[in-house]
Amino acid sequence: MPIRADQLRGLLFFVLIFFLFSEVTADDFVHFMEEDIHHLFSSEPLAVAGLGGAGAAGAFLLESSEGYEGFMGDGCLMDFSVVCDRAFGLPLLGASSIMWAGGGIFDNSDTEETGQMLTEGLLLTYGLCGVMKLASGRTRPDRSNTRSFPSVHSSGTACVAVILWDSYGPGAGIPAAAVAAFTALSRVTLGKHYPSDVLAGATIGAAIGLAVVLAHEDASVSDQQIQPTLGIRWSNSEGFGVYF
Repeated sequence: MPIRADQLRGLLFFVLIFFLFSEVTADDFVHFMEEDIHHLFSSEPLAVAGLGGAGAAGAFLLESSEGYEGFMGDGCLMDFSVVCDRAFGLPLLGASSIMWAGGGIFDNSDTEETGQMLTEGLLLTYGLCGVMKLASGRTRPDRSNTRSFPSVHSSGTACVAVILWDSYGPGAGIPAAAVAAFTALSRVTLGKHYPSDVLAGATIGAAIGLAVVLAHEDASVSDQQIQPTLGIRWSNSEGFGVYF
């Protein structure tokens, strides 16, 4: 789905808002993004990418060229699929920006950091998927365009599930993972993607989400390390002195 001008303006507005109300500067944000990319090549995200990539490759070899549009029927599952189609694309990035800004406004550091992590993860996820869509040029099962591979909806919801699980535990992570799984299936039943598209998308999102989690864990450990303290003391024999 092409990005409209009003959607771009909305995203830019959200970016401006969370920088206004967050303690994170643009330089800090760029640094975190660089760390996220660095951690993407660590063992855990690479393992996820390897397993998921193998699954997507297997699905590509076995799936029908006609796709599987309508395989979940025309009932409530189709209605929920339409909701996922509208809610879990670019709107996820807007929601993460609002969460980041809200944490800053109400001085809730946990919410602010989670919102920042989600924003970082989704920017990287959507960016990588966008490049891959242009490079692959795969036609969708419904023949609407040539941006089938990989699925952005599947990648975004998978990334969110990983980060929410890390931030709030399985109480939030399991429902988020269930939503991500259903979203992937919904993209197939709507005729927007092949199974290999959604498997590849979910793999990308999960790997990037894990990389963001690892990057922020490392940053948290660094912040907790003892820092040198500068002070002044008085000695009867030596007078004033500076100590560290």
